[in-house]
Amino acid sequence: MILALVWALGWVVIGPSDTARAATACTASLCVLSPSTANALYLHPGSIHVTGSILVNSTNSQAALVSGTASVTATGGTIGGPAAPAGFATSGGGSYNPAPTNQPAVTDPYAALAQCPAASACPTTPATPYPVVNHATGNQTISPGVYSTISSLAGTLTLNPGTYVVTTGMTISGGKLNGTGVTIYLACPTYPVACATSTTGASFTDQTGGKSTLSAPTTGAFTGLTFIADRNNTAAVTVSGNGTWITGGGAIYTASGKVVATSGGKASFTRAVVGTVETSGSNSSQLTVIPNTGTLSISLPSAAGLGSAAPGGTVSAALGSVTVSDGRGLATSTWTATVSATNFTTGGATSAETITTTNASYWSGPATSTNGTVTASPGQSDASAKQTLGSSRSAFASTGNGNSSTSWSPTVVITVPAAGVAGTYTGTVTHSVA
Repeated sequence: MILALVWALGWVVIGPSDTARAATACTASLCVLSPSTANALYLHPGSIHVTGSILVNSTNSQAALVSGTASVTATGGTIGGPAAPAGFATSGGGSYNPAPTNQPAVTDPYAALAQCPAASACPTTPATPYPVVNHATGNQTISPGVYSTISSLAGTLTLNPGTYVVTTGMTISGGKLNGTGVTIYLACPTYPVACATSTTGASFTDQTGGKSTLSAPTTGAFTGLTFIADRNNTAAVTVSGNGTWITGGGAIYTASGKVVATSGGKASFTRAVVGTVETSGSNSSQLTVIPNTGTLSISLPSAAGLGSAAPGGTVSAALGSVTVSDGRGLATSTWTATVSATNFTTGGATSAETITTTNASYWSGPATSTNGTVTASPGQSDASAKQTLGSSRSAFASTGNGNSSTSWSPTVVITVPAAGVAGTYTGTVTHSVA
C-alpha cells in the first residue's frame, strides 16, 4: 500500500477557450495518464477488473475501446475521463461497468517521486559495465544492484529485498521469479543518465508459463511500489500466455509506458499508474488492480450456553456467527479457518469432573453469508460430518480475489460421560484464521 500520496497542482485547459481549472493528482486505482493517445485503454479482447476507480486522461475522440466480448469493471468506483462518455467506445459486445462518466483530467500522482539514481532506495553498485544474469535451471538468488539484463528460463530466480535497476530488459520465460520487499526499476542503457524523452528503454516480459510473484517494500523511498519505470521510458510491462502471471504485490508506475496482458496472461497490482494499458489475444487475458486496504481477521461470539444433559446424554447448540473478513485486496486470496478446544471442566477438574475434547464434536455447516468474489468451503457441511475436537480441525476455507467476508454458524455437540458428575462445565472453543 502506498502510505502517502503527493498532491501535485498543474493547469489544464478544459471546456471553452480561455477557461481553466486546477488539475489534481489522480486518486483512482487505475490511472491511465497519456494525454491524447487513441485507445489509451484498449481491450481486444480480455478484461480489466479494478476495485475502486478508473481514470483515462486522454482527450482523444476515442480515448478507450473495448472490443469483442471484453469487459472493464470498476467495483465500488467510477470509470471516466475528459473524453467520456462519447470517447469510450465499444464493439462486438464489449462493456464498461459502471457506464463511463465525464471527469476532468488529472496529473501524475507520483510526479514528485525521486527516481533513480537520486532516490535513497536506489543501489549505488556496481559500476559499468553492468552485469548480466541468465538463469537457466535450478535455484539462484541475486541481490539488489544495477543490471544490464536479467532472465529466468527455468527453475526459480529469487530476488533479495531491495531495488533492482535494469538498463536493457528483464525476461521471465517459463521460469519463476520470486521476491519479497522488491522494487524493479526500468531504466535506459544511458543509466545513470535518465532516459531521453520518448525513449524505449528497459522492458519487463513474463511469458511462456513464467510466474512472477513479488511484494513491494513496506518502508523506504519506494514503499508500496513493485515496478517503477523512468518517466520517459515508453517500454512495456507485458504478461503473455496461458498459465503466465505477474503478481505485483504492490503498485506499478510507468508514466510513459504500457501495461499489456495478452494471449491469456494475467497481471495483478495494488495500484497502476501507467501511460497506456492493453489486453489482447484471449478472453482470459486479464489485468487486475486491487488496493491493499486491510488485513485478514476473524470475529466470533464471546460466549455461548450449551444447555444441560444427564450423564450418558448429549447436548448441542449453535455457537453464534463466526465471520472471516479478508481486507488484503489480493488478486488471488486463500485462507483456512481452524477450530480447537480445551477440556470442559467443573469443580476441581478431577477426571470425574472433566469432559475431554474427544467427547466434544464440531460441525461448521454451510456459509450463512458471503460478500465479494469468494468460493467458501465448509469443513463439515452438516451434522453427519461432525468431527471431534480432540485435535485442531479445519472449520472453513476460502479462495477468491479482492476484499471479501464469509460467515457461518457452527454447532458444538457434547457427549456427557456416563460417570460424569453434576456441575456447570466450562471450556474454550478457539477459532483462528491464516
